[in-house]
Amino acid sequence: MAPEENLQTSDPTSAQGSTDQAPAATLQRARSIIVRLKCLPLFRTRRRTIITLLIGVPLMLCIGSWLFGFVAFADAASLAEMKGVVQTRQEDKPQWQPARLNQLLWREDRVRTGSGSSARLRFFDVSTVDLEEETEVSIAQVSRRRGGKRVDVALKVWLGQTAVRAVRFVDPASSFRVDTPTASTVVRGARFNVQVAQDGTTQIDLEEGQAEVEINGETVVLVMGQRMTLDPDGLYEVEQIFEPNAQLVSEKTEAAWYAPGDDFRLELTENEVNQFLAAMSRQPDFFLDDTQIWFVDGEARAATTVVEPTRFDLSAATGFQVVDGEARPDVRAIAAGVTLPVPGSMLNPALDWVLDRLEDYLAQAYDFVEFNEIRIEDGSIVVTGVKRADAPVEE
Repeated sequence: MAPEENLQTSDPTSAQGSTDQAPAATLQRARSIIVRLKCLPLFRTRRRTIITLLIGVPLMLCIGSWLFGFVAFADAASLAEMKGVVQTRQEDKPQWQPARLNQLLWREDRVRTGSGSSARLRFFDVSTVDLEEETEVSIAQVSRRRGGKRVDVALKVWLGQTAVRAVRFVDPASSFRVDTPTASTVVRGARFNVQVAQDGTTQIDLEEGQAEVEINGETVVLVMGQRMTLDPDGLYEVEQIFEPNAQLVSEKTEAAWYAPGDDFRLELTENEVNQFLAAMSRQPDFFLDDTQIWFVDGEARAATTVVEPTRFDLSAATGFQVVDGEARPDVRAIAAGVTLPVPGSMLNPALDWVLDRLEDYLAQAYDFVEFNEIRIEDGSIVVTGVKRADAPVEE
């Protein structure tokens, strides 16, 4: 690596521009290093120098890129909203200080709310953690890897109640973890509530997605609608507090269709769409599992596990454009991951098959509505259009 850096320093143009500013001792050391480099077998002739650069530089870039994927770069959470008494404490300081709006919180920093107060933490502009009154949490990790595509977030709830909206990132290796004194909840994308009582009793309510809860070396998988209650000794019980309801989407769609007039307007929330997808995943002939969708301003982030013809994880970030009354997905990022290596000759046709199936589902809507706009807002999607007079609707 040293030879490459020194050769860059020896460029005549850069040397000319810095001669007047650099100390004489620094220039002397640079000249000494260049002289020693020229004595190396790889740099003794101009031809060997060129060959070394042509081969060595790309090789070093490849190695650097590979190493870059294993290095975690620290990032921060931001205090996006606050009401009432909100305080923060840095890792190396014992005193609590009044919090500031948009304040950055780094690893081991803490934040707490007073009576009748609340706060919202934001991670990577999309995921949020809402702190209710008399709640205290600390930041355990906020980092990026693989050029910013893989992100990892971890925090600990010491006391109180939090509402977590962990948007699933495109890179399937990304994770979001919430620790309590008795358990650790890991998700790749989910919406859930965590409550920690004074005696250490923990309650986890999973509203969307799936979660893995680690308790004393045991891993328990929670699915949408389940609640886990743990006592201070780690004993737990799981109960189903609601079932995914596909009728929410069906009823809203039907109401939009039968509304007076020719205009069609349908607004759906993340929770309604994800309940529909969770209910569909339980159908025996459905080809997707653990399907989630997250609506971020101007973009939908979807993630699923394809179960046929080849099992693999699929994540995508997409917008929508309306062209001639039809919705055209604008895929901005896509990633596929598998448990075992799968040849591209098998994975690519499987991916095409999935996209074709999704297009078939979308094409059915064109018989009923000519789209005008598909607008994605934070947490919801709004579809507008005109009802087709020749739609195949039973009277």
